[in-house]
Amino acid sequence: MKDSASDALERLPDSANETTELSTRLWWPEKSLEWLAGLLLLILTLFVTVTVLMRFSGNGVLGAVEISAIAMVVITALVVPAATAADDNFKVEIVDMFNKPGLVRAATVLGAVVQVVVSLFLAFSSLELLIYDWNTKTTMAGELSMPRYLLSFVVFLSFAVLLHATILFLVQLLRSRGNNGTEGSEGTAGVESNNPEGA
Repeated sequence: MKDSASDALERLPDSANETTELSTRLWWPEKSLEWLAGLLLLILTLFVTVTVLMRFSGNGVLGAVEISAIAMVVITALVVPAATAADDNFKVEIVDMFNKPGLVRAATVLGAVVQVVVSLFLAFSSLELLIYDWNTKTTMAGELSMPRYLLSFVVFLSFAVLLHATILFLVQLLRSRGNNGTEGSEGTAGVESNNPEGA
């Protein structure tokens, strides 16, 4: 007799992290960029507060809007590697809850491979853009006319660390699968030894 839907829901894990194989993993390059993004966010908060007070008093800051916009782009780019390394997305958790462990592992490996391919494309594309901006000395639109290669460098650095995170995750995932297979074979051998033929 098949279990009811309510029984199936009761057996689901209390939290999503109970079903992930490698959860909330962060290496030092990703952590460093994340901390730097947090520091820039604090500085941006103070900067915006000061500019608002100055405008209230009748004084403005040259390029305040431009600097704020660039800072938001930089902060977003810097946190992408850490967010990817955390790998806590809900669609994978739904697959974990309703499929067999073998299918979940296969889907996880496939997703990790796709992440590596996409990260590699983004890293090389941003590197090409950085080289182009450096050679042409392209500037960004705005009052300050800042050189665009400064922003391109930050984007390239973020995507390079993103590639680092996805590759390490794939390697760690494959190693964990190998360890699980070894433990499973050892467990089977132990059962066979405890139940010799003819017993």
